[in-house]
Amino acid sequence: MKDTCIASINPADYSEKVNYNHKEYPAHICKERLSHYPNYSAVSHWHEDLEFIVVLSGHMLYHVNGKTIMLNEGDGILINSRQFHYGSSHDHTECEFLCIIFHPLLLCVNSYFESCFVHPIISNTKQPYLLLRQDALWRRQILDSLKSVYECSGQPDGLLQIQQLLLTLWIPLYQNFPRCQDQPARPNRQLTTVKNMIAFVQKHYQEPLSLHQIADSGNVCKSCCLALFRKYLSQTPIAYLTGYRLSQSAKLLTQTDMSILEISYEAGFHNASYYSETFKKYYGCTPKEYRKSR
Repeated sequence: MKDTCIASINPADYSEKVNYNHKEYPAHICKERLSHYPNYSAVSHWHEDLEFIVVLSGHMLYHVNGKTIMLNEGDGILINSRQFHYGSSHDHTECEFLCIIFHPLLLCVNSYFESCFVHPIISNTKQPYLLLRQDALWRRQILDSLKSVYECSGQPDGLLQIQQLLLTLWIPLYQNFPRCQDQPARPNRQLTTVKNMIAFVQKHYQEPLSLHQIADSGNVCKSCCLALFRKYLSQTPIAYLTGYRLSQSAKLLTQTDMSILEISYEAGFHNASYYSETFKKYYGCTPKEYRKSR
């Protein structure tokens, strides 16, 4: 089982396209460390899949649609489908955690199950996440099931056990998940604007980009662009662009034999010295050292 959650971008809507552990089974299960990410912060992203995080040691800040939640050792969180999210460490301390991502289709035994037991949860836009602490039996049951999912992931018959565990954890989750009120939530136009700007960055990150161009892609002014990025991503558009470029370069460092110069241009830096300097600032090591250690 791989220990890094590497994903590509879905060209249809620029959501994250998760790299599943098995091509035929839409689930990604891994153990991660925040130090593997630039500046101890993952890149904000969204996808159709449900995502569960369980903190094994240390602590992290988890960001969902602009809201920040502190997760301590033993805590977990469910991020609902199509929500912006990422984890970070404000004090650059290590955090080890489980990341379990799976497509809702795994829970849809048939159309009746989908409409009654799955759709009411993933379509609940008023509940973008669910915090899982140790203060209630049903939450502990979900956390225990998630840990068991990871333990089964390396076994020969693991997929069969994982499928059973996903249905097992869904029962208390469904029974205790907050329900929508009578009036459905209105679409969040700000989130739609942010998604459009992020889509633009991810499509054109290899090109020289300015704040003006990013703002134009969302049909907003520069000050509004800055405000939306700070609200939903806790960083500036240019900082997001830099972090995304670095994350793409990190994949190239570990997955290809391209030279550092080639990678710097491929990732959109166009200056190998500046790329190496920026990489070290975010990762704490040079690109060459990173490639050697990974």
